[in-house]
Amino acid sequence: MKKIFFYTDVLPLLSKEKIAIDKLKDNLKLFRETSDKILLVWHPWSKTEEYLEINRSAVTEEYLNIVKEYKKASWGELDESDTMEKAKEKLLSCDAYYGDVSELAFYAQDAKIPVMIRNIEIL
Repeated sequence: MKKIFFYTDVLPLLSKEKIAIDKLKDNLKLFRETSDKILLVWHPWSKTEEYLEINRSAVTEEYLNIVKEYKKASWGELDESDTMEKAKEKLLSCDAYYGDVSELAFYAQDAKIPVMIRNIEIL
């Protein structure tokens, strides 16, 4: 079984709100449908919830429900690493990187792990 490291950042949620939520739902649905072949390791930025609340985002509650449902469904893994080193360690155990631009994408690239940056505007 292949492992995909899926990184999501807070910036799309703050700037594109509903579009970003819809993309997240679409991504998770696709990975759920292929969970017999691919283990998704979702790593949301560790301060996403905090920044959504600080900015009074209209999608905070919906985002929290998505995270809650993902944990409950247990078809994938939620990586709640709170340091870059821990997240990097988890990333390096995966076969590919998918998600938003981050320092982790560059670590993956350096480790010769395939990287695909998502475009939230395309569903």
